[in-house]
Amino acid sequence: MINKPTKIIVFDWGNTLMVDYVDQNGRMADWSKVTAVDGAKEMLSKIHGSYQIVVATNATDSSSADVMKALQRVGLDSYIDLVYTFNELKARKPDPHFFTSLTDILASYPQELIMIGDNYLNDILPAWQSGWHSIWFNPHNILAAGHLPVQESECKSLSEIPDLLISNKLPTVQKAISWYMQQGATYSLMAHVNAVAAIAYQMAVWLKKKGFQISPLLTHRGGLLHDISKLRETKNSNHAMEAYKFLLDKQQPELARIAACHLIGDLKSEDYRPTTWEEKIVNYADKLTEGNQIVLLTERLMALQERYPQFAEKIHENTPLVQSLESEIVTELETTPQNLLLDLKKALFNGHN
Repeated sequence: MINKPTKIIVFDWGNTLMVDYVDQNGRMADWSKVTAVDGAKEMLSKIHGSYQIVVATNATDSSSADVMKALQRVGLDSYIDLVYTFNELKARKPDPHFFTSLTDILASYPQELIMIGDNYLNDILPAWQSGWHSIWFNPHNILAAGHLPVQESECKSLSEIPDLLISNKLPTVQKAISWYMQQGATYSLMAHVNAVAAIAYQMAVWLKKKGFQISPLLTHRGGLLHDISKLRETKNSNHAMEAYKFLLDKQQPELARIAACHLIGDLKSEDYRPTTWEEKIVNYADKLTEGNQIVLLTERLMALQERYPQFAEKIHENTPLVQSLESEIVTELETTPQNLLLDLKKALFNGHN
């Protein structure tokens, strides 16, 4: 039992803090070679003292003392307050008992616990299911299962973690959906925004893998929330502007900007033209999504003109601009609009990403 801190960080061990070599067997403390993951020591030195730092692992060969010995070999032991293995928890991730046991042992509440690990299915998803916060250490830009990233933060490098711990968190998936429900969202609206979010997330991951500065997680939430005020549109204010105000009120300026920049009719505007990759991708993903179906840009624009005849002329006027946006994105993805459509369908429906 420990004195309850404001926040407790629970780190996975293998491939989060220390490299898990597949050619080594038995207790890591006895391996012929041990290595800390790049940036682990610097990151831990910055957050140590501000948080209770715990290592919790599925290791069965190693006891908590063995894990600490391995950490000592790479100079990380002085930053770790407690270690728990299968021997203490009698459960392995993703078993919910692993997380409930830790919650009880640490005399904490789920919302005070932050899971940081490299495995989405073992570390992040069950932590989310248990009500914990989470940061996905994702150095290889892996896609979340189901194109549904439930984590609140994500990083490619451990050096990002100190800033992520104090930065403004993105809304959780549950929170975003609850905002829609509170406004009486329809099935069709939820189907559309979930499709846009998944499509935008996939394209963002592809760009990230090519070295572009883009946050797939921010892009996903932007796609999910771009129509948050769709049902609140008035004659004096379109739903993009209503969404902008709504998200600013929720202290989400980046998401507010994405929502404000998603309308085809505003592509000529200096104020509401998408400029960041997240803004561009969400705008384009929305133009590829008719209902919850992935379609070519021409098909989507035709459907919009039929559905909103009062805006048909404006859509027609702005078509060259959205075509230019499409050209920019497919060029960077080294594909064509037709092949991108096929690749997105394969990724979302068959799991080829």
